[in-house]
Amino acid sequence: MTKEKWQDIKKIIKSKFSIENEYEEDLSPGKAEVLEFNGPLGLIKARFIERPKLLDKKTNYSNRIGSDVKVDYIFSDTENVTHLELYLWSEIENDWQKLDANSLFE
Repeated sequence: MTKEKWQDIKKIIKSKFSIENEYEEDLSPGKAEVLEFNGPLGLIKARFIERPKLLDKKTNYSNRIGSDVKVDYIFSDTENVTHLELYLWSEIENDWQKLDANSLFE
């Protein structure tokens, strides 16, 4: 998902539904734009996530019993990846349940 597509989706959501909350989350690394709104299914949360591209993952470990495992992540300084996540509020579980975003906006 591109930033332009996210801006289009945001305009559609804001024109058709009532917005409950709009904020940004700091992720480690990256950031997420969050939009909570009352949709046809109930309270829905849309998160547009932008993170640096993961280039490599290195695992450092020892074959000794009881030794620790350390994972080092190497991220790109120039390239970012983006995606959209949708969640539906569940009154029964009192928590957000993840939805399939691709089926809703095609």
